[in-house]
Amino acid sequence: MKLPIEQWIDKNGFSENVNSLFRDSIVCYKAGANRASLLFSYLAFITILKERIIAGTKPNLIKEEVWDKLISNLQDEDLWEAIVFDATQQREKIDQATKERKKDPVFNINENLRLQIKYWKDRRNDCAHFKDNTIDTFHVESFWAFVESNLAKRGMQSLLNKFYNHFDQTITPPDKDITPLVREIEFSVEKPKLKVFWEALINDESWPYDLAKKKQDLISISLEVNKDFVNESLISIIKENENYLNDFLSNHPEKLLRFNFTPQEIRKFWKENLRKCDNILGIYTILLRNNLIPKSEIEESNKLVVNIIKDYSPNPIDHQILVGNEFLKAFKSEVLDNPSLTGFKSFHWVNDRADLIAGIIKNYPAEKDIILKIFEHYGSAYHSEWLLERFDDIFEQGSELTEDYKKIINTEDITIPRYLKKYFA
Repeated sequence: MKLPIEQWIDKNGFSENVNSLFRDSIVCYKAGANRASLLFSYLAFITILKERIIAGTKPNLIKEEVWDKLISNLQDEDLWEAIVFDATQQREKIDQATKERKKDPVFNINENLRLQIKYWKDRRNDCAHFKDNTIDTFHVESFWAFVESNLAKRGMQSLLNKFYNHFDQTITPPDKDITPLVREIEFSVEKPKLKVFWEALINDESWPYDLAKKKQDLISISLEVNKDFVNESLISIIKENENYLNDFLSNHPEKLLRFNFTPQEIRKFWKENLRKCDNILGIYTILLRNNLIPKSEIEESNKLVVNIIKDYSPNPIDHQILVGNEFLKAFKSEVLDNPSLTGFKSFHWVNDRADLIAGIIKNYPAEKDIILKIFEHYGSAYHSEWLLERFDDIFEQGSELTEDYKKIINTEDITIPRYLKKYFA
């Protein structure tokens, strides 16, 4: 049976050099040679850091020549281990007058982690130079726990650079999946720095405008694959910015529940924000489906939505939700019974709602109230030609809807306006 550390190593896909050092460490651990085991484990750890520096991206505030010299020195077998350790101990430099960062560290880690690395480097020296300090089994196991807990933390700036490279089409193909990169956030950014990370990523105005959708996609993926603590500050940033919130929910209405809106926030959203969104019905039906709007407020919200949408083309599931919440009743009171439908030069008002009226007629069963109001509108000389164009696709000869309206017309003995005779005569 494999030790937990062996299972962890298998999952991480390290280089053969690293795996060889870990294997030697485990052999020594099982044989009770704790000093040798800890020494090999430390070398494996420091080798991983070396490989990450070589394969990584230069931090923004490190000079190119300094970085090149660092990479070159890592090839020296007598120097590389000390150089990697020194890299872990570097701190960012702040101008005390302006409070601006003047230099980035190689590893963007906190002071506590630097101290832990120094502690284990001292234990490595105990092993290598056979000092008086006892090295026991628990030292080896504690170091393995330290490695598993912290090795994945690669630094915020390094990960931000990876995101920038991902969205640079000269570096990364536009169809490359961003999910693996999004998953790194949990392990690369320390919890206290997550808000700063998300602000740097989401609020970066240097991104081209055409990346707006890609940015929303990475937000959506993070809400799917990352833990709540990773997304907490992300959600906060989006909720605080009305444009972010409206744009994101327009494209990803199914993520609305992830924002944990209070009842007051829900009401404010559908009263004020919904009209500024693109996918109004898609968002509204999410609210209805999840009972986020109190039943006593649904009539009010239905009327508001009828007055702000320009068309009615929900998917079948969303349509049934609207049917079940008496959306048609709001349409009748706000559109059919509106004096503007049949008043002087009503075609202006109807043209603006042609897709809405046509969508309702197409999706709901034939009703006497609807056909009477439509006939009244077309009894006027100033009628909507735009709505007539849409009728060409709705009232097809022999269709069930057309025949149902013909039955109503014949039963009620309604006179057909000449502009509509081609559909019902």
